[in-house]
Amino acid sequence: MENIISVIKKLEGLRHSKGVSEIEIKSAEERLDLVFSADYKMYLENFGAISAKGIELTGLNVSSRINVVDVTLNERELNPNIPSNMYVIENIAIEGILILQNEKSEVFEARETGKMNKIHNNLSDYLSSYNSVI
Repeated sequence: MENIISVIKKLEGLRHSKGVSEIEIKSAEERLDLVFSADYKMYLENFGAISAKGIELTGLNVSSRINVVDVTLNERELNPNIPSNMYVIENIAIEGILILQNEKSEVFEARETGKMNKIHNNLSDYLSSYNSVI
């Protein structure tokens, strides 16, 4: 697994907000009643939120549209099948597909139907594979 910071820095057309503090991360975790994975915390601390060619990850220090707390709470209301220990890292915006992550760093693709598949072991692998198909 490549370091999440180096993977993100390689993304084409990378734009990001300002990184956030541990206190801001802890507050977001408390609002969601879960714990973010270590790689997601590192991402938040360094970038806040990112967008790049073809990808836009949720984060903190950004508008409600891509704020991980707001997006996750909204999606939980819309879809009771979303496990309470997962948070939305990306809303694909096609056919209701969401990309979720859990505390263990595992990344899942979730559909409105409730069908969920593990697609990667961590955020670095997700971004690396995504970047390779662009």
